[in-house]
Amino acid sequence: MTTPPVVDAAWLHDHLAEVVVLDASIERTADGFGSGFDAYAEAHLPGARFADLFTAFSDPHAAYPFTMPPVAHLTEAARAAGVHDGTPVVVYDRNGGAWAARVWWLLRVHGFDAVSVLDGGLGAWTGPLESGPPTPAAPGELTLRAPGPVTADLADVEAGENQLVCALRRSSFENEHIPGSTNLPYPELLRPDGTLDLGLVRSRAAALGLSESAIVYCGGGINAAGLVLALEAAGLPAPRLYDGSLNEWRERG
Repeated sequence: MTTPPVVDAAWLHDHLAEVVVLDASIERTADGFGSGFDAYAEAHLPGARFADLFTAFSDPHAAYPFTMPPVAHLTEAARAAGVHDGTPVVVYDRNGGAWAARVWWLLRVHGFDAVSVLDGGLGAWTGPLESGPPTPAAPGELTLRAPGPVTADLADVEAGENQLVCALRRSSFENEHIPGSTNLPYPELLRPDGTLDLGLVRSRAAALGLSESAIVYCGGGINAAGLVLALEAAGLPAPRLYDGSLNEWRERG
């Protein structure tokens, strides 16, 4: 089965029995962000499992939230969520797509290519929903590998040899950004219904003069993952993502 970066609700409806569906929702709290599990338990796509970006799909021991986990940790988390070799995965959220894109990016950079994001997220789904906790998955074989040159680190950014693109909203970019960066806000690439406007993605990337060797970042690697997804869905080269983003940049020595 061909699995493009983004699929629509009609495609998912037709292939629901052939894929693993993951809900990657995160909820906003007074302190910032919280687990989206309660919202998942209240309503989720049929058969969907919960991908916990706080602990399971992030490094719980890292200095910054949502940091990419070690490959062994990610493999265990993905297997527990029902991800296994040979079966495509579709990820969604209810918060604009960036959280789903983060799980998509994590799986992709670790060698699992058969993964897509549901365009428009939960709001695009018009079929029935389920409630309650997930049924435990029977873990299957899953082979992930350590990420290669598709990621960037602090040294790459400090070298100053690549175009830097911030994926945060314009107001956030104007308030704080890595010196020399340009701005391509992921949220501005969405239509009012939360689906990606791929024509706008292409025109904004062209106007920016986006380089194939660009490095994208945001606050903590979430909106940047959304931008990587948008560019790849639009048929453009996927840039490297600086996982530490502003979280790490602020604390550099």
